[in-house]
Amino acid sequence: MINLVKLKSQCRLAWAMLKSAPGFVAAVVATLSLTLACLFVVLSLVNSYFLKPLDVFDETRMLVVEQQTTYQDNSSSGFQSYQSIVHWLKHSQSFERAFMINAAEQVFDNLEGQPKEDVLYVGAEYFSLLNTPFVLGQGFALAENFEELDNSVVISERFWQTHFNRDPDVLGQTLHVAGGIGGSSHTIVGVVAEQFSPSYMIASGSVEVWFPTSADARFFHNEDWQSPWTNTFRNLKLIGVLKPGVNETQVREELKSQIDTIKPEWLNNGGISDIQPVTTSYREAELGNNDELSLMMLAGALGLLTIAVLNVSTLFFSRALAQHKTLALQAVLGAKRQTLFQSLFLQSLMLMVISIGVALFVSVWGIRLFKVLAQGRLPLVNSLTVDGTLVMMAIGLCLLLAYVFALITARLVNYQALNSQMQRSGKGGVSQVSGRTVKVLIASQMCVAAILVSFSMMVLGKSIETINRPLGSKTDNLYFAQLFQANNQATLAERYDNIKHYQSVLQNSPGIKRVALGQSPVTARQNANTITDMEGNSSIFFPSQWVGPDYFDLVGSNILAGRTFSEQAIRGEVNELLVSVSVAKWLQPDLEYHQIIGKNYKGLEEKVFEIVGVTDDFNHPKFHDESFGRHIWWPSQPWSYMFVIETDDNVQLTGKQVLSLLFEANSHLTLWQFRDLAQEYDNLLYMSHLTVALCGTLAVFTLLLAAIGIFGVLSYNLGLRRYEFGIRMALGAKKSRLIRLMSKEAVVPVLLGFSVAIVMVLSGYYAYKAQLSHWLLMEWKVQMTAWLITLTIALIACFRPLLILIKAKPMASLRSE
Repeated sequence: MINLVKLKSQCRLAWAMLKSAPGFVAAVVATLSLTLACLFVVLSLVNSYFLKPLDVFDETRMLVVEQQTTYQDNSSSGFQSYQSIVHWLKHSQSFERAFMINAAEQVFDNLEGQPKEDVLYVGAEYFSLLNTPFVLGQGFALAENFEELDNSVVISERFWQTHFNRDPDVLGQTLHVAGGIGGSSHTIVGVVAEQFSPSYMIASGSVEVWFPTSADARFFHNEDWQSPWTNTFRNLKLIGVLKPGVNETQVREELKSQIDTIKPEWLNNGGISDIQPVTTSYREAELGNNDELSLMMLAGALGLLTIAVLNVSTLFFSRALAQHKTLALQAVLGAKRQTLFQSLFLQSLMLMVISIGVALFVSVWGIRLFKVLAQGRLPLVNSLTVDGTLVMMAIGLCLLLAYVFALITARLVNYQALNSQMQRSGKGGVSQVSGRTVKVLIASQMCVAAILVSFSMMVLGKSIETINRPLGSKTDNLYFAQLFQANNQATLAERYDNIKHYQSVLQNSPGIKRVALGQSPVTARQNANTITDMEGNSSIFFPSQWVGPDYFDLVGSNILAGRTFSEQAIRGEVNELLVSVSVAKWLQPDLEYHQIIGKNYKGLEEKVFEIVGVTDDFNHPKFHDESFGRHIWWPSQPWSYMFVIETDDNVQLTGKQVLSLLFEANSHLTLWQFRDLAQEYDNLLYMSHLTVALCGTLAVFTLLLAAIGIFGVLSYNLGLRRYEFGIRMALGAKKSRLIRLMSKEAVVPVLLGFSVAIVMVLSGYYAYKAQLSHWLLMEWKVQMTAWLITLTIALIACFRPLLILIKAKPMASLRSE
């Protein structure tokens, strides 16, 4: 009871002392709360990526199975064929539960506006293994049979809200898929709750509707077309739960033996020489390399915290100077060393509690903002929250910082001399910070700031390179529209006549300048195909697109050699192919790119294609680090009707307008895709623009904190040395002499810290260049500019306190001594 009363009394005293210094309190709380709020947002991301278990059945036993396909002298990993995945699913003995999954898009023509939505084809185990919450109904029946078409469908809560106005009787209603199979009608059996986060590894987690695997017309129940072994999909995967006692090595061996049992089916099919299973833990597949991004963000946030702590340490130095009379009085009245430290610790703890409380409040809104900015672009975004783990981290950080700042203040107090100092009116109650301490503080802040700014500039440089890299295509005033007609029995020749007629209708419409056949490569996803030379050597996967003869002129993509497609190629009478410069150099590295004109390669459906043209590289912002501008162009034969439309300036085009314009020509057309290419390109660059903004803000905030910290340390130190500088000036010391003195005491530590930072940055970058190349780019002009600005700001912060002191005439202080 006595201790509680004593503690209560000490708390009241500590609070009263803080109230007497509102400027000190405001500076500490503002500096720490903003820095800690940034840290807590990043820690929430790190917590989700490294600490918090995924909300799935058992992530420790869940594996993702993909395939690596070898074609003579090269291989491709991460693109799966239906044949291999289905065979493994049916015959593998390593999994106790498993399902296959693939992504697609579908148009629902019985809903208003015929919306096109992202869909998944999943096995029945999907919903239970991923702990899917339902608002209404349930998932698919577990007794899955690929030979029987299941016409069930599950929708998302957003889809339910948008298209059914949250009708409680939605179960049992039907969705009609344009151009689907089995009658195209699917009965709604469940509504998935909005808080559910689909697997990010599949189409970046974008999904509104779930179909059973057997409804996937790309392989099952399709009498008109059977997917070949060479038709592979990045989003097609097998996900399974290992049986107890089975490890990954055993799984790969068993899957390899299984696929080899049907080796006659795939060997030399499209040039395939081998198929190997690739297994990845579910967590690793879900996170990809985004866990590296979170660690980089954490390093930046910890760097900011380091600078903030050094800055606040300076504030506590000044606070200790202001408290020395109070501490001396307490010592005269019998306060022991422990009691005085407790008083300092309570003050520090109260400040930390306030700072971290504000930081947690701000971080809640920061996490909400981060979710909006990163939704669909980073995995596990919906799981970010201020949870118990983060609160415990905050409490631990609160106690640690409180102890550190109390210790800093206490070490400046000469307890043994407090009584004598009281008799001398407290003069000299706090020892001046040693010159070594000042130099260490300055060098540390400079080193941390320079490292943060350097790496921020490297991340920023990578993003700016992506933004400024020529795309290889125009996007302004361009739109892409793809239409199709369900159950269209027309021949290719008839379809060609139709598409030319539709092109003419659009071309002659008000506000439309030009129309070209084909699809735009400015999309979030890419098609990829291999081609094989006449000796049977297969290429790597090249990004590919289907375009018409007038496409290149409309989008401004230069044909550097050869020509565009002929009308015969579009009609399917001859097989022609165009490739980008990088593809030509990959195929024939020892020849000039134009010498590939006239060469023949086997392509789609094992047909022989003649290369008739070489174009500029197409630099997709999202996939450039994988494709390096490589691109191939197939002739856009009119199996569906694809157009790239250029409008007049300031004319906005919509999908409904396109459908309306073509309705009189053919009322049976359905709009499959419609995209504003300028908006699509902006979406592709979204993360790059966001990175530039975040890294720029980080660099500016870092420089601001470092400058304030260096200025604060020197201002505090020079304030205590005011009498010394007054003596020096009274004895005839000139300003130049004082500036040289400051150079020795401040500039040297700045240069030392800066030099150490540069060495660490360059060593770290070149040691891990291969691993960091996806995130960082050493742009020397940008780095040199950043280093010059950093050093200049630091030097200004060094000399500014001295100039202020000289202007205040320190000799005047001698009259008061």
